[in-house]
Amino acid sequence: MNAAELILKKALVASKLDSKEWNQVQAAFRNRAFFSSQVAQANIIQAMRGRVAEYAERGVDISEARKLMRADLDRAHYQPDPGKEGTIKDLYSKARLDVILKHNLRQARGMIQRARGMSPGAFAAFPAQEFKRTHKRQTERKDWPERWHKAGGKVYGGRMIALKTDPVWERLSVFGNPFPPFDWGSGMGVIGVDRKTAIELGLVTDEKLREETAALRSAKPEAAKFNDNLQATVPNLRKDSLCGQILLRNFGDQVAIENSVVSWQGNLIQDVISGKRKKAQLGVGYNGRPLPISHNFFKEHLSKHYGKNETHPNSIPLRDSDYELIPAMWHKPDKVSKSGDRDHLEFETLDGYILHLFVSAIKGIRSFYKTKSGRSLQ
Repeated sequence: MNAAELILKKALVASKLDSKEWNQVQAAFRNRAFFSSQVAQANIIQAMRGRVAEYAERGVDISEARKLMRADLDRAHYQPDPGKEGTIKDLYSKARLDVILKHNLRQARGMIQRARGMSPGAFAAFPAQEFKRTHKRQTERKDWPERWHKAGGKVYGGRMIALKTDPVWERLSVFGNPFPPFDWGSGMGVIGVDRKTAIELGLVTDEKLREETAALRSAKPEAAKFNDNLQATVPNLRKDSLCGQILLRNFGDQVAIENSVVSWQGNLIQDVISGKRKKAQLGVGYNGRPLPISHNFFKEHLSKHYGKNETHPNSIPLRDSDYELIPAMWHKPDKVSKSGDRDHLEFETLDGYILHLFVSAIKGIRSFYKTKSGRSLQ
């Protein structure tokens, strides 16, 4: 998996939470979401995810990436809050766009580097890593040695080194991650430390290293863990616990909690389409009611609107990313009108399309399709 693929696998999460509040969400769960602090518009989040993936995959010039993202914001009729223009809280600003582009890319690369470094072969050869500067910055933080010490790290001959499995990495990171970046805009990274050096420094014995390598061989690979239904395990988590209440209050039906496993529901619609779930339900929407969704409906009706099976000349083939927006349409449609006994919900994407969702008070979703802006299937 490359960085672009990893970014596109993340669940779209639109939320008013700021960066400090997001940091209260468990890192393993937060890493499975694509979000931007205090951005609650799902179409903007979807466009951002696509642009960051393009930036990661094609390596376009960052100035061009900023230009494309600003054009998306224009189409979304975005306006910064009064008094915030030009600041980090303004999505148009160079500083904010650079954070979105660079931080998400570096985080994706850090996750991939971590997954590769924790494979049994890589861990056996390089069981430790050194914390050091890997990217130059115009203004460099000078307190990293102090932060390393406070996180429980030790110094060996002037080098900050620890086993890859040492909790110092999570404690060092403001994001709670065992991989770079360890802070906003940080140029600090990690370099592998070989087996011989790790043993000589007393970080691990040969016997212990063999045991840990064997355990990794029997465990699920890091990359596979990330792909498991956008889930993270939170010990003793219940819906009625404080943490569970915070998650449900802030994210509603964007999350599911069961048996201490919390999942982003960005894949909820796809789970129903695939038959992994026969039925599911979105929470209270624009009309004050929940919305039932069923596998049978998607199987029988939506197949003609997906990919090469499209049959109507005005309808555009649907993509997985379009299905991801059904919850956002249900909660905050751009337009609602009546069509017989059904409500017709419309939602504008930032790439020039309109998503149409028809719902019945009794039967739930009755139709879902996509057209070019200004066109319909009538």
